[in-house]
Amino acid sequence: MSGRGSTKATNTRWSNADPGIEAIRAALEGPVIEVLRHEVLALKGLPRNAAYDKAMNDPKMLDECLRLFRTRPELFANVVTDSGKRPITADHDVLACGRTLAEAVALVVRAAARRYFRAKLDFRSKFQAPPPKVSLMKRVGLALGLAHPPPQPKHAAKQHSRSEALYQAIRENLRFDWQVMLIPHYTPMSPSLVSDLGPRLLDIREAAELQALASPGNMPRDGRSPLLLDDAKRLLVAGKDTIDADILWRVVSQMDLGRLFPKTETTQPRRAVAQVSATHVDVIRALLPVLGGDIRRFTAFLMIAFDTLGEQRFKQDFCQSGQVHAARKLAERLSRVEPPPPCLDDMKRVYGALLSTAYVGGVEAGPSRIDKQPRLKQALDALGPTSKPVSISG
Repeated sequence: MSGRGSTKATNTRWSNADPGIEAIRAALEGPVIEVLRHEVLALKGLPRNAAYDKAMNDPKMLDECLRLFRTRPELFANVVTDSGKRPITADHDVLACGRTLAEAVALVVRAAARRYFRAKLDFRSKFQAPPPKVSLMKRVGLALGLAHPPPQPKHAAKQHSRSEALYQAIRENLRFDWQVMLIPHYTPMSPSLVSDLGPRLLDIREAAELQALASPGNMPRDGRSPLLLDDAKRLLVAGKDTIDADILWRVVSQMDLGRLFPKTETTQPRRAVAQVSATHVDVIRALLPVLGGDIRRFTAFLMIAFDTLGEQRFKQDFCQSGQVHAARKLAERLSRVEPPPPCLDDMKRVYGALLSTAYVGGVEAGPSRIDKQPRLKQALDALGPTSKPVSISG
């Protein structure tokens, strides 16, 4: 960032020594916040310092600001620049201060997290019980010299506040824009849990999964991976390539995959788990080499398939024998698709698009195959403009 302009230092300074960090902070408090004050409705009309604090204190507001920067970089073309005053938008590009854009984003995320942790965790210290009062007789004895004063407590080493302990544990794994919306969900986590997770924290993008990992008993103490961070073989019945319905339900619950279905369909998640757990062994064996490294992607794919295709088509294409060729073709398609982040919205977008033209039921129903078969295309067109490719078998 160019670092032009400055404001009075806020009560949370980032660094008093690193000139690169200070330049980033000055740019954020100056020209960057000026752009945001003009473009973000909630910041309009606020003084510069107040707008900066509002953005940094509220993860939702900061997320909106970061999204604006990512989607409309031209607004910041004169502010976020390199040493030659050229605008930059790529994370690996080097800012005028000598730091990369990715480093600047990480500094912003860390500063926002530190503020939020302090606001939510440290206020409780104000309500700690005061030291016990000395009794009246004891005070009289002290005044008359008839009693000895209690020994002075030894000065213990200063302990980190709750917020600082959490911040120090998580700091190195606060790096990306998408983590801003998770800051409120990091706050209840203990420093020991954060330390146990280490870099694996970056594999978690869903609030529900953070909450599940923070629940008692969900983080093993024997060195074994927690359920949500294990591979898909954890889903299988011991010694068999079949899905254990109870473990599948635990994963679905911890991932909150009930979000795939309308809220009114309260029984649908259970129904989906019952059907998905009946996925044929040949389909499982075909998908494991592609999706098996991550239990969440494997589970999400099958649940998204159930939601996308519908129960009857899912039964036909995933649960019946004789679908080995179709399953292998589907696995080939998956292998050519860049794995989406472990975020339900992204997985649904990628897997839903792939499944809508998947090789199923023995015939590929995607546009490329349909275009090569005029009669088939004519028959599908006759079903109406809103019809979608369906499974064709036999």
